[in-house]
Amino acid sequence: MEKTIDSSVKSPCIKVCKYDSEKNCMGCHRSMDEITNWIFYNDEQKRQVLLNAEERRKTPIAGKNDYDYYV
Repeated sequence: MEKTIDSSVKSPCIKVCKYDSEKNCMGCHRSMDEITNWIFYNDEQKRQVLLNAEERRKTPIAGKNDYDYYV
């Protein structure tokens, strides 16, 4: 029997995999580590990642998150 991972928290990936100088995705605003480990996180950890990503998205830093300008 094959084990499936069931999670109520869905990935925020929007298929824009471009990274800034701090190795955060400019599409979903997760760090490379958060993206890599997403499938291993439980729902509580995933919600925390989403909060962290939202904070990164809201924090304007020169040269960072430039993708938001075009969205």
